[in-house]
Amino acid sequence: MELIKKIWLWWTKVIDKLGGRVVASLIAAMVLTLVAVAFTDSWIVAISKEDAKLKVLNENARVIATLKASLFHAESAQRGYLVTQRQEYLTPFNSALDEARKSIKTLKDNFAQELISDVIMQENDLLQLIAASVEAKATEMQMTIKLAKNGNIKDAKQIINLDQGLIEASKFTEQTEQLTNLQLKLLAKIRTKRNTYATLSRASLIGSAIALSFLVMVVIRQLTNEIANRDQLSRALAEERLTLEAKLKERTDLLETLAVDYQYDVERERRQLARELHDELGSILTATKMDISWVIRTLKDTAPQISDKLRKTSLYIDQGIQFKRRIVQELHPAMLSTFGFWPSMKELIESAAERNQWQLDLILPEDSTQLSEALGLIAYRIVQETLNNASKYAKASKVSVSVMVDLKHLKLEIEDNGIGMDMTVVGSETHGLTGMRHRVQAIGGQLEIVSQPGEGVFTRALIPLENKALKPPANI
Repeated sequence: MELIKKIWLWWTKVIDKLGGRVVASLIAAMVLTLVAVAFTDSWIVAISKEDAKLKVLNENARVIATLKASLFHAESAQRGYLVTQRQEYLTPFNSALDEARKSIKTLKDNFAQELISDVIMQENDLLQLIAASVEAKATEMQMTIKLAKNGNIKDAKQIINLDQGLIEASKFTEQTEQLTNLQLKLLAKIRTKRNTYATLSRASLIGSAIALSFLVMVVIRQLTNEIANRDQLSRALAEERLTLEAKLKERTDLLETLAVDYQYDVERERRQLARELHDELGSILTATKMDISWVIRTLKDTAPQISDKLRKTSLYIDQGIQFKRRIVQELHPAMLSTFGFWPSMKELIESAAERNQWQLDLILPEDSTQLSEALGLIAYRIVQETLNNASKYAKASKVSVSVMVDLKHLKLEIEDNGIGMDMTVVGSETHGLTGMRHRVQAIGGQLEIVSQPGEGVFTRALIPLENKALKPPANI
């Protein structure tokens, strides 16, 4: 029990080091498979070697039978010739003797093979005796044939009837039987050995298959448990992911709402500033212009030089009033509230083209296309900022503006043929581009600006029509 406990503790440590029972079981299965393959391969090699021995021994048995048959055929042909003196008996006689000698040589070559030389001992001695008997018998038969050819049939028959010939024939038969029995015993021994190897090989295969099946069952059970645990963990992670996605969506919606609210605050401040500039500064400039006009009328006869100077001052005030109007218009386009989005957009684009002497290519939808006030204000600012950049930096002679509305998006495309810019070196200091990008991304849109030096600037904005963040406060 103590030994089993130590082995179990060692196995547990191995499992921990290998990273789990599944890994350990797979490694054990691999090791067992390799061991079974190695043993099976060695036994297959041994079986192949024994098969080769069996093949040689079977060949030897066949050659011994051929040797006996050849010698008997030679003896039959000899007796036939002595009885009939017909020449056709000589050819099978000579062929039978050649076949007998060839069989002797084949047996010697087979016995000399390294494959069976270690188990062939007594057989070699018998083979030497058999070879001597064959040669003695062959000499006797050739002598009788020769005597018969010379007409000494009686002497030839006497030689045949001698006891020595019968003794040699009896020795040959006995020796070949002994050699055959030795070969058969060796065959039985090798077959037994081969069958033992085959049994061990089958046992190895069956045992390894059973062990592998057991290990596979263990691995499957462990994998099933792990899959169940992972499924449970996956469900928990999926639930957590859904919760996090809901929170992320809530935070994203909140950030979009805050970003749009910030834009609304900016627009509110711009509107307030535009109103104050229009009311306060406009009143001051108008009153100043009226006073200067009164002074001009009063002094035109008595002080013409002062009157001329005041007329120039009045012109400067007119320029200031125009500049004030343009600033007020850029801060908060009153036309958006008065005439609607599309007329205001058209006025903005055409005024910029006239002021900068651009060749204008303008595509706008019909005035009946409805946009929310918040979306119209954002689109208006994007076009305004893009045209301002083109006016200040592009040195363009041609500008193309295209506004399209489908079921889901408002698409703005603005292109000029100015000097362009290198987008790889445009940094965060380009507040106009950064502001446009933030304004579009805050409402879930996309802004793309493509430009290269000398090839103008192409700006594309894709703004979703449906976004709950675009619902403005009531006082915007």
